[in-house]
Amino acid sequence: MDVNGCLQVLNSGLVPGNRNADNVDKVMEKFDYIVYPSRSIQPDGIKAFSVTSFGFGQKGAQAIGIHPNYLFATLDKAQYTAYAAKVSARQKKAYRYFHDGLINNNMFRAKDKSPYDEAQRSNVFLDPMARVDTDKKTSLYAYPKHTPKPSAAMTKKTAETRTMVESLAKTQTAGPNTKVGVDVENIEAINMENETFIGRNFTEAEQAYCGKAANPQASFAGRWSAKEAVFKALGVQSKGAGAALREIEIGCDENGAPVVQVSKLLKTGQRSACSRMLC
Repeated sequence: MDVNGCLQVLNSGLVPGNRNADNVDKVMEKFDYIVYPSRSIQPDGIKAFSVTSFGFGQKGAQAIGIHPNYLFATLDKAQYTAYAAKVSARQKKAYRYFHDGLINNNMFRAKDKSPYDEAQRSNVFLDPMARVDTDKKTSLYAYPKHTPKPSAAMTKKTAETRTMVESLAKTQTAGPNTKVGVDVENIEAINMENETFIGRNFTEAEQAYCGKAANPQASFAGRWSAKEAVFKALGVQSKGAGAALREIEIGCDENGAPVVQVSKLLKTGQRSACSRMLC
């Protein structure tokens, strides 16, 4: 919504007012280039905009948009003419689609099946050349029956991808002791200040090792990820936050390679685990 509003500002040059700005901080009022109008204003023109969006998990993004006139000014006449023709064709197609949706009440078409049939599934998943297209008869998305012939390099890549996927599938079904465990964690997510958390999830040996590391928090995060990976590899039923990861200890052998030791509780019905993972 924010980006759409900014695009409208670029198009119209009209900056909507902040109708709720009735209590501006005195500290901010002294800045000449920051205004808080309660009504819309029409400046000489808007050249660009910046939108900052904050998402869940402290993840955010910033989008910067520039008025298309500044982009067009960098193009020569031939490039601009070709681009204008593409835009015109796209707008005409969108116009027809929009009015067809209004007249036939099918503006939003719910997808009731995958755009490929059962026989195409393997090709769609494993062929990097597979591309979805619009069926001219039904106007629905579908994969063509025959895909372009890939190059030799692409064929090799496809074969490698197929082999990797098949090997992973076999690993997941071969048995309880041949599963793959993978885990990734943000270093900042490990709260070293919480002594209860550290004591519950890391053994004394692990705490001593990580405490001597150049970056203790990164070392704790690496061992946390390794423990989670072991849980997944052993197929242990998840206990969520109630799982004490002290039952798994990540150590190092004489060569510095990671070695896993698990408690008797986790060994029940499982073989003792040994793994090669990042410390």
